[in-house]
Amino acid sequence: MDFFQQYFPNWSTAMITFVGLGTISSVVLTLQMILSMIGGDMDGADMDAGLDGIDGGEGGATGILSIRTIGAFFAGFGWSGAAMLDLEFGLGASTLVALLVGAVFMYLVFYLMSYLHSLRQEGTLDYANAVGNVGSVYLPVPPTRKGLGQVEVMVQGRLKIVQAVTDHDSKIDNRTAVRVTEMVDQQTLLVELLEKESANET
Repeated sequence: MDFFQQYFPNWSTAMITFVGLGTISSVVLTLQMILSMIGGDMDGADMDAGLDGIDGGEGGATGILSIRTIGAFFAGFGWSGAAMLDLEFGLGASTLVALLVGAVFMYLVFYLMSYLHSLRQEGTLDYANAVGNVGSVYLPVPPTRKGLGQVEVMVQGRLKIVQAVTDHDSKIDNRTAVRVTEMVDQQTLLVELLEKESANET
């Protein structure tokens, strides 16, 4: 505070507080961005607020309260409050606007982090994890691998629509229960009828 009073003697205590919060928070956010670009990670210090992670999955590290979102809140709070005081609004009105802007900044950063996290999860999706799972036909699967259909099946805890083939000698229609038996390639699953599975057991 002495630094600001030395170089900006006409600033009120409220203005110094707003500018100080905005400056510190902006520096923290900038460091976060730099660390992310060079592979660092400060999310180990994140404080989850009742959220286990994005998509309800395991290992999610982006909570509603994190270094990024708290930094975004105080950056929006500080700079908008300072701007309101500079426009000669009262302290009460400036604080109210600062709280609203800070909340908006916090939500926007949380939404962006959630979106980026979901993209990262999508990029590491391994359909081999669907082998053995039971699913339902989404688009008819042609017989004896003569074409591609689609099945709806759980992959890594998420319900996904994946292209599929079958060795069955007739078409498998929509909403038919199937089991994934193996991967044909990185994006195609081999499925069989659950009825066939039951018949083999008997």
